[in-house]
Amino acid sequence: MPGATMTSGPAPNALARGGGAMRLPTAPRERKPALAALAVLLILAGALATMLLVNRSGHRISVVRVGDTTIAAGSKLSGDPNSGQFVEASVAADSNINYVLWSQLGKLDGRVTYNTLVHGSLITGDMLADQPGSQTDFPPGTSLMGIQVKQGRYPNGQMSRGDKYTLYTNTVSPGANQQSTTTGWQSQGTVTLVGGDNAGTATLTIAVPTDKVLAIANASDLMLTKTYG
Repeated sequence: MPGATMTSGPAPNALARGGGAMRLPTAPRERKPALAALAVLLILAGALATMLLVNRSGHRISVVRVGDTTIAAGSKLSGDPNSGQFVEASVAADSNINYVLWSQLGKLDGRVTYNTLVHGSLITGDMLADQPGSQTDFPPGTSLMGIQVKQGRYPNGQMSRGDKYTLYTNTVSPGANQQSTTTGWQSQGTVTLVGGDNAGTATLTIAVPTDKVLAIANASDLMLTKTYG
């Protein structure tokens, strides 16, 4: 009608804004059961490895350890736990080390060590291995004694257990006016090397005639020579 005002309805954009934005449909998430199972297996494997390590470190054994006193090469061993030579020690089991078990202590009784056993060290079978020239091979009238020979007074690199050497002593006697007079080198005959450590000054165990022990012990210097042929 003339003069009438036409009222228009809401605009399409207004309807869109009032009704909220339309969301596009999304695809459902893809589940990956294989990866989940693998993750669980890895967790279980890690837990099992940790448990094995803990159990292995906790597996301890009782072994033989040298007491508070170093045992010199050539000494007779005692299997008596009250002797003080050896004490019991607890260590982690290791199949690569040939420990002497505390239960085997009695087997050491009466044996002769051909190596110096330092106090506090753990005993292994290799340290007690039988060596050539054992005490039972020596004739009556033979004694085992320990000596120290300065570097340069023995054939370095040529010292082998069971080999025979000539031992020389250099004795010193007191002279006039409190001065010392060297009497010179004297041969003490053939000796057999039983064992020892050849590093710098050599600490050795030798088999010598019993009547030569005092002369060797009182010598100011010692020398070993080895002759071939």
